[in-house]
Amino acid sequence: MLVTQIAATADTLIVRQLPPVRTTFEQVVFVASGITSIIVLLLIVVAIIAFFAMRRKAEELETKLDELLAELRPLAQNAAGMYQDVREVAKDVKEMVDESRETIRTTNERIRTSVGTFTDRVDDISSLIGRVHGSAETVALVASTAISGLKLGARAMGMGKRKKKSKPPAERPRLRRKE
Repeated sequence: MLVTQIAATADTLIVRQLPPVRTTFEQVVFVASGITSIIVLLLIVVAIIAFFAMRRKAEELETKLDELLAELRPLAQNAAGMYQDVREVAKDVKEMVDESRETIRTTNERIRTSVGTFTDRVDDISSLIGRVHGSAETVALVASTAISGLKLGARAMGMGKRKKKSKPPAERPRLRRKE
């Protein structure tokens, strides 16, 4: 049987399908499709490589952030402690302000009372000075009248001052304008 098959093969026609002849446009589209497939494959490979690189960088960033948080944790605790201290100081200051407010109120009342008393005393002294001034004016008026009467009496009796002859005033130099 094998021998008969070998003899029959010589007479056998082998048919093979050939693709139809492509036009230039079809050839360009076929090549472009192949190049596009290769480029897409390369882009997928590059995207996968970039993804792994980004993952590695993200892990590095995460470790650095953990280190930074470890360094900042004591600072945050110190800040919280300082916050508590500031609150206590603010509470103490508020208490001091409340005490000072009461002291200021009491002092203010005393000052107002003292100013009122001082004003009353100044008014009393002012009125006393006014009366003394009035009496002094009256005494001055009486003394002036008495002296005038004495002068008049002395002149009537011929005892008054005699007038001296007056000298003519010295002539003053006159200023002239420059023209």
